[in-house]
Formats: sequence, C-alpha cells, structure tokens
Amino acid sequence: MRLRQLWRTTTFRLTVLYGLIFAVGAVALLGMVYLQSAVYLTHRVDGILNTEADALARTPAPALSSGIEEALALNGDQTNVFALFSAKGAWIAGNLRALPPNLRVNGRPLEVPATADFPAAARLIARSLPSGDELVVGRDVSQLREMRAIIASALIWSGVLIILVGLACGTALSIGPLRRLRVLQAAGQDIAGGNLKRRMPTSNRNDELDMFATTVNYMMGEVERLMSEVKGSTDTIAHDLRTPLTRARAQLHRIQQADTIEPVEIARVTAEIDEVLERFRALLRISELEARERHAGFSRADLTGIIEQVVDLYQPLAEAGGVTLSAGRRRWITVEADPKLLFEAVSNLVDNAIKFTSAGGAVEVRLGEDPARPEIIVEDNGPGIPAVERTAVLQRFYRGERNRLASGSGLGLSIVAAIMRLHGFDLVLHDAHPGLKAVIQCSPPDLTC
Repeated sequence: MRLRQLWRTTTFRLTVLYGLIFAVGAVALLGMVYLQSAVYLTHRVDGILNTEADALARTPAPALSSGIEEALALNGDQTNVFALFSAKGAWIAGNLRALPPNLRVNGRPLEVPATADFPAAARLIARSLPSGDELVVGRDVSQLREMRAIIASALIWSGVLIILVGLACGTALSIGPLRRLRVLQAAGQDIAGGNLKRRMPTSNRNDELDMFATTVNYMMGEVERLMSEVKGSTDTIAHDLRTPLTRARAQLHRIQQADTIEPVEIARVTAEIDEVLERFRALLRISELEARERHAGFSRADLTGIIEQVVDLYQPLAEAGGVTLSAGRRRWITVEADPKLLFEAVSNLVDNAIKFTSAGGAVEVRLGEDPARPEIIVEDNGPGIPAVERTAVLQRFYRGERNRLASGSGLGLSIVAAIMRLHGFDLVLHDAHPGLKAVIQCSPPDLTC
C-alpha cells in the first residue's frame, strides 16, 4: 500500500523515470565501449596472428619444424601456439597436438577454450602450405576474455546500481511531499466537515504544494466571506424586513377594520411594500453581478466621461439638499471596464455622499494623480464612517448605528463592492478629516488596466 502511494507521487515517478533513462544511457555507453574495445583487441590479435603465420609460411619446408621449435623455445611464457600438421591432420610439430574440429584452413580465426595441450583460451588461425601441410598459429586471449567479462560485469552492475539508486532517491524525495500531502488531506477533510476557518498549511519552500495550498486558502477565504455574507444577509433580511412587513400588515388590518378607506393609509402601505421591493431588487442586482462570468460588456471606458455623467445626473439632488457637487479637472484616462457598471458604482458612492452630507457641505468627484494606477475618488465633508465600520459597511444590509434612521436598503456599498470584484478593482474607504474619501483603484496597467 505504501509503495502504491509512493508511485502515485509525481516526484517518485519522475525520479524513477529519469533514473531509468540515465541507466539506459550508461548501459548504452558502456556497451559501446565494450564493443569498440573487444573489436579493436580482437583485430589486433588477428593482425599479429596473420603476421606470424605469413612469416612461418615463408620458411622452407625442411626447416619449418625446427623453426616452430625455436619459436616455442623463445615463447617461455607459453602465450603463443605454433603447430604443424600433415594434410591428413597428423601432428608433426608444435605445442598443439590435435586440430580443433571447427578450425577451417585458410578461413577466419577461431577462438577455442583451454585444452590439455594449451592450458589457456586461445585464438587460432590455420594456413595451408605449398607442401600440403597445415600450419596453425595461435595466441593466448585469456586477458581479452577477462576484459570482456569485466566490461560486461560493469554493464550489468552499473545498470542495477543506477536503478536501485533511482528507486532509493525517488522514495527519499517522495516521503516529504507525501507527508505534507497527508497533512493537506487532513486539512481538506476538516474543511469538508464544516470548519471553514481551517486553512491549508504552507512551508517556506514555495514549491507546487505551497502554491496549491495558497490558492486553496484564498478560495476558502472567499468561500468563508460569501458564507458569512449569506448568513449575515439572512439574519439581516429577517430583522430589517420584519419591521416594514409588520407595519404594512398592521395598516392593512386597520384599513380592513375601518368603515372607510383613506387614500393616505393606502399610500403608507404602498410605501412600506415599495421599500421591501427595493431591498429585494438590490439583492437580485448583487447576485446578478456576482454570478457574471463573461466580460462581454468590457471596453475602453473614459473615466472623466463617467464622472461628468454622474455629476450631471446628481446635480439637481445635491442642489435640493444644499450640497455642492463638483467634478475635478478634466483628464483623459481610460481603463478596461464595463462603462455601465462603473457608472452604477460611482453613482452609488455619490448618492451615499449626498445623502449623509448636511446642507452647506460639499461632495467632489475626481481622478487620482497617479496615471499608472487610475483612481476615481468620491470625497465629502460629512460625518464619515468610523474606522472600525469601514469593512462592515461593504457587507449586505449593514447600517451603522447613527444611520439606522436614514432611508435606504443598506445595499448600495455592497453593490459597489460586487462591481469592483467583477472588474478586479479595489474599493478603499479613507478618513477625509472630516468626511469620507471613497477610492476606486484600478489594477496596474500590466494586469487589468
């Protein structure tokens, strides 16, 4: 079972594969060395035999027997074979008493094992003489055989050793990742069991497992955020919608009990129901934005044009509330975005700024100064948002304690945050001293803009 788990790891399989490739390469190299060495030494021995055979063949027939004996006398180390046989194969002279059965006269050299006459493996060559006799010349090739055996042994053992080392290295290199994988599996099982706060452990290696764990942790952070928003939205919907529905029901009950129906009562009920419908429309808008997977509406959007359109749209509302609404100086900056959604996001920010800025206040919409990272800034001098609430206000239905009595559904900033996530932009809230400074930040040009 453990070997099967090791085999399933990429590190083990790659190590074994590279080890096999290296083993095949090493065996092929040694095999080439073996063939080249064996062929060279064999040809060298055959050349020596042909030279010696030619020299003896030129010796006159009467003196040939004595010449063979002299050659054997000089060969004190018993490394050479010299023998003379009659045409019928009878021994005449030399240290080889019988012709090997497979040795052909005037044929190719033959390698024979050790015999009683010559106690070592030898390579022999036979020549036919003009007299009809047969001359046999040979040489000890036991060293050549030993060299062949050594190279062959090196071939076998190097291949086996490389394979074993590859398996050992693959096992050693896979144990660590396999242990980390088990830890990741345990964390995944804990997350699957409902612990959404659990995260995949990472190390300082920054390898593929850390990259995977980091990606999963980011995904789980988003899942936890969405689940928290869903839970918070459910609780808030139950809390915030209960009041207008209760009031609408009470008013309908009074209308039912009354003898006459007053138009004012019907208008109040209609207003309560409209408030509920407005909140549901905002929720559907957020869900629509978060469910969008295509960027079909994206194009190069002129930020200055969007700002001017928003200012023109909300200028009457600002004047009615005694608020000064102005746009910054015109600059031509474009980003890759959906102009309609970006217009909607800026409109929500301006609407909130006007709503919470008292008469005599001011709201300014302008572009940031850094052209490398385009920004749309909506700044007012109203009461602002406390630092502890600036993250919470981006959640659905959240409303600060001092804004509980203000009109609205509490979903405006949630819609802006959803549009920013769709674009990959950032929405950052700062203190304007006094007031609030909301900044839509585009990514650097090499990423999204």
